[in-house]
Amino acid sequence: MTDGDLTASPTDLDALARYYTTVVQGLSLQARDGTTRPDLESIITHAMTA
Repeated sequence: MTDGDLTASPTDLDALARYYTTVVQGLSLQARDGTTRPDLESIITHAMTA
């Protein structure tokens, strides 16, 4: 296994993909509604640590 490889099951990977898809869609709505770039970047930082 290489550093950074995911060891999750296919079901878990599907859920992870759906999670990040939801985050990206939410970011799109927030950006459309005027959320500042620093606020969006903060959301991204928190999502990536999840």
